[in-house]
Amino acid sequence: MIPRDPSRRRFTTLTGLAALGGLVGVSSRASAAQTSAPPQPTRALRMAHFTDLHITPDRSSEPGMRHAFKSANDEGVQFILTGGDLVMDSFATPREEVNREWELFHKIFAQHCAVPVEHCLGNHDVFGWCKSKSKQTGTENDYGYARALRELKLDGRWRSFDRAGWHFIVLSSVEPDPADECGYLAFLNEAQRAWLEADLAATTLPTVVVSHVPIVTITPSMRGESQRAARKTEIPGGLVHLDASEVHGIFRRSGRVRLVLSGHTHLIDRCVADGVTYACSGAVCGGWWKPTETYCDPCFALIDLMQDGSFNYTIKPTGWKNS
Repeated sequence: MIPRDPSRRRFTTLTGLAALGGLVGVSSRASAAQTSAPPQPTRALRMAHFTDLHITPDRSSEPGMRHAFKSANDEGVQFILTGGDLVMDSFATPREEVNREWELFHKIFAQHCAVPVEHCLGNHDVFGWCKSKSKQTGTENDYGYARALRELKLDGRWRSFDRAGWHFIVLSSVEPDPADECGYLAFLNEAQRAWLEADLAATTLPTVVVSHVPIVTITPSMRGESQRAARKTEIPGGLVHLDASEVHGIFRRSGRVRLVLSGHTHLIDRCVADGVTYACSGAVCGGWWKPTETYCDPCFALIDLMQDGSFNYTIKPTGWKNS
C-alpha cells in the first residue's frame, strides 16, 4: 500500500515551526555553523609512493620515469618512498642484464630525482633466487637480497625512521618458497615480526608502513579466473601476505599505524580495517611499460601527511602512455 502524504495540518505545523525558528534565532545559528568551516589540519609533509618501477633499458622505462618525476615535482612532492620492484627483474635474470638494469636505475635517479628518497625491496629486486634462469649458484657474495642492499647502500632488509613528525616502517616480506626453486612467499619472518612489534612499541608518532606485497588488499578479486567451480576462493601465497591477520593484529594493537602502502599487483585499491588504511598504489610502470587492459596505467600515490595524524591519499597519473 502506498503511504499517504502528510496531512495539510501537519505540513502547516512543520512549516510554521521552521518560520518561528527564524524568529528565535535557530535559523541564524544554523547559518553561522554552515559558514564557519572547521579549521583544516596543517600539512607536515607531501610525499609520493612510487611502486613497481621495473626499470630496464629494453623498454621505455627511461622516458616513462622522467614523466613520473616531473609529475611529482609539479605536485610539490618533498619526499619519495618507493615500494619495491625497482628494476625489471633480477630474480630470474642473468647477471649481465641485471647489471644493465641497476646502471640505468642509478642514472635515472641521479638525473631526475631532486628530493630525498627511501627504498623498499620487492620480489624482482632479489638477485638470483631462480638459479636455473639466473645462472647463479647461490654462493655469490651478492646473491639474494645482498645485491639490492649493496646497490642502495642499505644496512638491512627492514628498518624505520622518522620524518616531519611521522614514523615510517619499511618491511621486507618476500621469502623463498622451499617447495619451488623459482617461487617465493609473502610473510614476515620471525626476526622481522619481533622487530616490528618492538619498533611500534617504541614510537608515539603516527605511522606509515610500506611493504611491497600487500598485507590486506582486494586486488586479487579484480584479476584472474572465476572460482565458482571450485566453490572457494584461493589467493596464492606470493600475491598477498600469508600472515595478514597476525600483522594486522600488531598494527591494531599498536594504535599508531595510519597508512599501509603496497604495490606488487599493479592495481589500485584502498581498504580500511580497524582504523588502518591499506592502499595499493598501482605501478609507475603500469603494465611493465607496455600497453595493457589488465593492469593500471602508469601512476603513483600523492600523499599529504598532516600534523594531527591524518592524511590525504590520491592516485596521480604520471602522464606517460605506454606504447
